Amino acid sequence: MDTAILKNRIHEFVEKADERVLAIVNSVFESYYNDDIVAFHPNGTPMTRKEYKQALIEAEKQIENGDVIDVEEMEL
Repeated sequence: MDTAILKNRIHEFVEKADERVLAIVNSVFESYYNDDIVAFHPNGTPMTRKEYKQALIEAEKQIENGDVIDVEEMEL
């Protein structure tokens, strides 16, 4: 099904939809288009899902490279 037909079908469904369906559709679009805040940086600023995933990748690289602090160093 091409994009134009799909958009028309969705538009028709939205025109007939009740409040419950509209809330569900709205939630799907918000989840798809928004960068949800999923965590916070140490300074308290919000971290998006994309930033969080990038931080995890960076942390895994640091671990692989041995760039870690052991408990004894942490306690100093």
